[in-house]
Amino acid sequence: MKTPDAPTLISEPLPTTDTKTRSLIGLRSASLIVIANMIGAGVFGITGELAISTPSHPALLISWVIGGIMALCGALSYGELAARFPRSGGEYLFLSKLYHPSLGFTSGFVSLVVGFSASIAANASIFGIYLTTVFPELNATYLAIGLVSFLTLVHAFNVKYGVAFQDAFASLKIMLILVFISAGLFWFEVPVDAVPIRVLPDAADWSLILNGAYAVGLVSIFYAYLGWNASVYLTGEVRNSRRNVPLSLVIGSVTVTCLYLLLNYVFLRTVPLESLTGKVEIGALSATAIFGTPVGKILSGLIAFALVSSCSSMVMAGPRVTQSIGEDYKLFQIFSKRTSDGGPVYALLAQWIIAMVMLLTASFWDILSYIGFTLSIFASLAVFGVYVARIQAKHTVYTGYKTWGYPVTPAIFIALSLWMVVHSLTNNPTIAFWGCGTLVAGLGLYAATKYLDTD
Repeated sequence: MKTPDAPTLISEPLPTTDTKTRSLIGLRSASLIVIANMIGAGVFGITGELAISTPSHPALLISWVIGGIMALCGALSYGELAARFPRSGGEYLFLSKLYHPSLGFTSGFVSLVVGFSASIAANASIFGIYLTTVFPELNATYLAIGLVSFLTLVHAFNVKYGVAFQDAFASLKIMLILVFISAGLFWFEVPVDAVPIRVLPDAADWSLILNGAYAVGLVSIFYAYLGWNASVYLTGEVRNSRRNVPLSLVIGSVTVTCLYLLLNYVFLRTVPLESLTGKVEIGALSATAIFGTPVGKILSGLIAFALVSSCSSMVMAGPRVTQSIGEDYKLFQIFSKRTSDGGPVYALLAQWIIAMVMLLTASFWDILSYIGFTLSIFASLAVFGVYVARIQAKHTVYTGYKTWGYPVTPAIFIALSLWMVVHSLTNNPTIAFWGCGTLVAGLGLYAATKYLDTD
């Protein structure tokens, strides 16, 4: 078997096989892909769960600030990696080049199973839950299955149509959120007997924030911010990728952080904390509080359709990782094949099958915790790769984008990730077991590939 070449850390682009689609994605589309990936089930579904262990307005809002800081630090770091390695693949490419092909292959396997398939299932689940608040006679699971199947077909055959579909739904989602935030801030009148929102934390709030359970809760926040690295998976298809991919990561992360903070402030402003605690459909509760039951149901339906863009962006980006594996390993060569119009049809099919299994066998919260724990490990390794890349390239002239705030920026991301992982191992061992089991499965599959995949 021919494994990926040694690191090539120079200013010229790496060779890519994505010639059919390379010019289709510009800065605007790449930024919208990042935003659409990030704004999904998390922000509309996890604040109620977090409120169980963190019954505090300031502590809840600070958790979203911490998530935004992580996303921005990760985006700034990934921007340099994407500029150094301008090929689709994300962590699969970065870890293969910087560490060892086995680690890259395992991250690609984890991206397929956890990063995209599981995330698609989680977003589709929330889509189904929100839509059944409008049409209670429908089945949420069947709705989720139908959505994932439809989006797989949309992106399977023609990349140009898939990009246009993605741009349209992402733009609609942003407009919906802006309307929702504006109504919550300026239309809604807070009842005179309501508990006022506190933004600045006191001693009791800091006690909650420094608790181990808070760190475990940040795993959910990490999930809500997933997607800050979305455009790196399509680097080979982005115009002027060494400039536009880093820019899209930063634009997307900053935009979504601001929207998340405002959106959660509206949730807390419009719904009493005890009423949203433990609930998934907090957006529906807030919409009903702002507009009343009839209009609130309409808004709930619109939120459901806003989640279509989240699923769509993940369905679109995920197969690019599997495609890269297919280009490098003969055993998986079928995943590198595209239709005549650029659609990675076999990679999409594999992703669809795994997402279907997730939808039919696991709950939303199990999927969410599994995703956050597992992906934080590989994201940390990739961000640490910025240090590795600089060491490897110390005798090479590099003129591309460099991480702003280096070396502090990557260190912040890594420290926060380790905080979450360590506390998850001790406070949520079941999810940690499944997460670590997925990593072992990926390494085992790599070993089998090395044995079977011969020239």
